[in-house]
Amino acid sequence: MSALAELLLAQGLSVSGSDIRPEALEGLRDSGAEVFGGHRPENVADAEVVVYSSAIPPWNPELSEARRRGIPVLPRLIALRDLLQGKRLIAVCGTHGKTTTATWTSYLLSPLGAGRYLGARVQGWDRAQWGSSSWFVAEVDESDGLFRHLEPEIVVITNVDADHLDTYGDFQCLKRSFLELALRARRVVLCYDDPGARDLLGKLSREKAITYGLGPEADVRAVAITPAGRETGFQVLLRGRTVGWAEIPAFGDHNVANALAALTVGYILGLPFQEMLARAKGFPLPKRRLEIVEENGYLVVDDYAHHPREIRAGIRGLRRGWPGRRILAMFQPHRFSRTARLAQELGEALSRADLAVVTGIYGAFEERLPGISGEEVAAAARSAGGRALYIPDKDMALMALLERARPGDILVGFGAGDIWRFTRAIPGLLGSS
Repeated sequence: MSALAELLLAQGLSVSGSDIRPEALEGLRDSGAEVFGGHRPENVADAEVVVYSSAIPPWNPELSEARRRGIPVLPRLIALRDLLQGKRLIAVCGTHGKTTTATWTSYLLSPLGAGRYLGARVQGWDRAQWGSSSWFVAEVDESDGLFRHLEPEIVVITNVDADHLDTYGDFQCLKRSFLELALRARRVVLCYDDPGARDLLGKLSREKAITYGLGPEADVRAVAITPAGRETGFQVLLRGRTVGWAEIPAFGDHNVANALAALTVGYILGLPFQEMLARAKGFPLPKRRLEIVEENGYLVVDDYAHHPREIRAGIRGLRRGWPGRRILAMFQPHRFSRTARLAQELGEALSRADLAVVTGIYGAFEERLPGISGEEVAAAARSAGGRALYIPDKDMALMALLERARPGDILVGFGAGDIWRFTRAIPGLLGSS
């Protein structure tokens, strides 16, 4: 929502907004927006349009007030679609990796004057910019199903995984929504390594689709992947022909794939590979995407991962980048419905750490589900052969993690809720102990 507000402010519009954590909106206040703490009917004031995110429940008092007064109410993605009329949209979507992929795609397309709309803050870079050309890169969220109403020129599909089934009902319906979006685009860039994305290929013309990945079948492929701590090098092949060596300031095979997606979009638009590979060394890094908070005896990492696949990718990347070091993970499950559905897979993913400390569930706007807690995740991790503790209180969970840590360890916090506050407190706590 903040990125959308920044675009609206850049167009000279008057913007106000509210959040239960108003400190999260201080940057918007500095840019000229009126910011409210909490949600109240009077916050609507004289607004002509009210825009809301998928995290806002239908009974929100501001939505109710806007509807009572007949003020148009738009979901975030529809508002973005309307704002971008006249732009040539490059929509980056997928269950995982879309923030990093959209960030790196927009960075590579900066020489073309492309605008951008990103779903997370980026270190040293504005996450929203109108741009000076007709091209516009947008990270597109599939959680509410509205992305299929966009009219993109290019679609990037990083992967299609079974998530947000509370919206879609089943996995097949989710895949149909991705297909609907792909069919509306002129070109489709998708990851051949991912079964869900690959399934869409048979329904797209060969002229429309181009693939990327680590496997030999991909059109744009990475080989000779060489991890080195925070950085990764790899050879880039285009349909079997070597085009150059890439070095990116990130670790993990999933980030290699994200880089390939960005390079593939640039290739479609005619950017020379050698120029793109030179720029890739300076890729900006989104916040909370395996973000290294501290590296001083301990390696402290903050990560947004809240799905088993993301956690597995994060742990695998840490193992390869820093071999031989213990990984101690603190995980805050996200939403009761997701935890109920994925507890076993979450536990299996966390069992790959040397120790996992699981906290209470961050419910977002969901009601508690009877019998569902972080204990199911911790128990699943133990059943998979891992060491895991369930400590609902986050302060106590953090203390338990630190009591077991020793110099050289990797301490990583996983979760989409407020776990980041505790992860970022680790360097200070270690320094005072």
